[in-house]
Amino acid sequence: MAFNEEETRFHLIDPVLRKKGYDDPQRIRLETPAPVEPTGPKGRRSKRSGRTDYLLCVQVGDMPKPLPVAVLEAKRSDADPLKGMEQAKGYADCTRFDVQYVFASNGHLYGDYDKPSGIQTGPHPLEDFPPHTDLCTRYAKDKGINLNSPEAALLFQADSPAWSASRYYQDAAIRAAFEKIILERQAGNAARVLLTLATGAGKTIIATNLLWRMAQAGLLPKPALFLCDRDELREQAYTKLKAAFGGNARIVETVRGQNAAANARIHIATYHTLGIDEDGNGSFLTDHYGEDAFSVIIIDECHRSAWGKWSQVLTRNPNAIHIGLTATPRKLKPPKHEKKSKDMETAIAADDAITAHNVEYFGEPVYEYTLAQAQEDGYLAACEIIKRKANVDARVFTREEILKAGVRDIKTGKPLTEEDLTKAEYTGKDFDDELFIDLRTPKMCEDLFQLLCDNGGPEQKVIIFCTRDLHADRVAMQMNNLYARWCKENNKPRKDDYAFKCTGSAGSDKIEIMRGSGERAFIACTVDLLEAGVDIERLNSVVFFRYLQSAIRFYQMVGRGTRIHEETQKYKFWLYDYTGVTDLFGVDFITNPPRSGGGGGGGEAGGDDDDDGNDEGPVVPVMGGQKVVVNGQGRFILVNRGGVATPIPVDEYRREVITRVLAEAQNLDDFRALWVEAKKRRQLIDHLLGDHLSPEVIRDAEQMNDFDLYDFFGKHGYHARALTRPQRGTEYLNTNAAWFADMDAKSAIVLKGLGHQFALDGTEALESSALWDVPEIKLAGGINALRVLGAPTQVMQDAKMRLFGV
Repeated sequence: MAFNEEETRFHLIDPVLRKKGYDDPQRIRLETPAPVEPTGPKGRRSKRSGRTDYLLCVQVGDMPKPLPVAVLEAKRSDADPLKGMEQAKGYADCTRFDVQYVFASNGHLYGDYDKPSGIQTGPHPLEDFPPHTDLCTRYAKDKGINLNSPEAALLFQADSPAWSASRYYQDAAIRAAFEKIILERQAGNAARVLLTLATGAGKTIIATNLLWRMAQAGLLPKPALFLCDRDELREQAYTKLKAAFGGNARIVETVRGQNAAANARIHIATYHTLGIDEDGNGSFLTDHYGEDAFSVIIIDECHRSAWGKWSQVLTRNPNAIHIGLTATPRKLKPPKHEKKSKDMETAIAADDAITAHNVEYFGEPVYEYTLAQAQEDGYLAACEIIKRKANVDARVFTREEILKAGVRDIKTGKPLTEEDLTKAEYTGKDFDDELFIDLRTPKMCEDLFQLLCDNGGPEQKVIIFCTRDLHADRVAMQMNNLYARWCKENNKPRKDDYAFKCTGSAGSDKIEIMRGSGERAFIACTVDLLEAGVDIERLNSVVFFRYLQSAIRFYQMVGRGTRIHEETQKYKFWLYDYTGVTDLFGVDFITNPPRSGGGGGGGEAGGDDDDDGNDEGPVVPVMGGQKVVVNGQGRFILVNRGGVATPIPVDEYRREVITRVLAEAQNLDDFRALWVEAKKRRQLIDHLLGDHLSPEVIRDAEQMNDFDLYDFFGKHGYHARALTRPQRGTEYLNTNAAWFADMDAKSAIVLKGLGHQFALDGTEALESSALWDVPEIKLAGGINALRVLGAPTQVMQDAKMRLFGV
């Protein structure tokens, strides 16, 4: 009898690994949580289990922790042992686990992929699997690291007890960083490391354990500096670092004229607290820290730092290990020719080399973990996208048209003249920034409010990204008015702070309320204050009322919704796109260089928009007389395509699912015969899931949750009449009345019970052991009551064919 994957591991693979020296301390069983699916308003954990793999480790002496160097993918005992090889290579490609080797085995034979050489071999007898000692030697030779050297001790350190339950990719990121640090130091080079992980993947926990392990290995003879650009990020980092280092982690600030972090091992600072101003002067830095003051400098959200004059923090510490953390590594476009003084050119070039081009300075990321991978693993929330568009956004308004329609100053209400309009033409990307259309924001808010009501109710945690402060004020006002009317119409009490502006000028005090309370502060109308680093796990929706050209900024904004919140069972977030920004999924993180004045730049696709929402400047015109209608632009599911998060239209996703089903059953009769056999049905579902296609997701998107998957497939694949579960259960009872009447009464009760249970829970109810505990079925004798009709298995098959045949 063939073993499934779990049985293959237990009965066939585990004994061989133990014999080869991979005993329990030296073998890590990797298990990811069940994937999440965007079904319903909040999504859910899939009923299927997550991945289970072996991470094979090497151990040196009595070091605290073994070092993973290979992944082993187990397959069914009757499967081709090389079948899992392509899956393992494709899934890990050695980099996802930061390993050098990939193995796959069915318990009898195994295949071997060697990353350093790119050679795949096998199948070989599992009895010939490389012993632990051989794998140690192989890894040390291929990496060029002496595992017995003092430097290599870094690789075998354990995590901080405060954060010891790290996820596999967090551990992999730390190991990848350490491998580069060791190799660079062996070569006599300054160590520069870039780690790229999706927003919500826990970069601060990675930084904490990275520093903890370095401290344990004796690589922090001087303090470490954790550097970020916002107070909010600093506080979040302090919380996690303090949990590990206690009083040895302190915030850099002035207390009675002294540096409060002076005697700490871990210093946590923002650029502002170090006193680095726009001219690059670092008064606090130079007053309190000498040259080479730090052993390690970690720059959080290092993509954002490209717009600040902070390079002297690094240039004053050239011998420190520099580690950049980001979800969106910036690559710099070649600067356009500008006339500058030689000194200015030299200064800008030096700063750009460090601050504006992450990859140029740190090198290619040593470890990457994408949004698509994290969603696939079940660590980040799934996403459903709804695209909408105001009809006026397709218009181009000339100066003459605007004046004719009537235009006034948004702040004073006074009429404006031709001289007040700064552009000859205004298009959609200018709206709510350089030109307000009086009905556009109210109509978009009405449309959004209805979507919230339809998809979980209005009292959700939502971030709306607006164009500027003026816009955020008006969006908050409209959303509050809509909510007040809804509460009155539905006789509901109004919650406090329903919608509020949250920008640099006001509302930042409500971030903690929004994060922590389920009863108030639901909708934050922001410009960019919540763009990066602010963790709001319970966030249900991210809304774009603003145009963007920056893929960097877009991914950071989307990242606000990706965190899972187990307490409220939030496994999904909605992305409501009113400006087409979701077209930026998959765009490279490329930006224009900073302008000579040190400000931002980049109107290019993938760049970093230079817009802080400031309302100072020229008058802002409001145009009247325009009818506004908001139209649907499609519904999309965010899926993993080659490691990239890709929006797939619901129609296209459905076609992919149905095409896969038709490949296994060409007509409805064949499909029905497949469906009634539990083993074949589950095999079909497994094939779909293996292709990253979830039938339940598309059923939910098609609003067919009252239908069994059988009817969903029947309708879209075979053009059959679709019946809801109750309808099919009822028709089964009515159509087969004569059949029931001709059989034993107790048998009839049991078989009629199938129709009742199907009406409640569909096909799965017929294959659950709980079926025989249903009172009416149990009292009638359960499965034994069917024996008078023949073999119970065959009787059940006959009944199912009748049920699915109505």
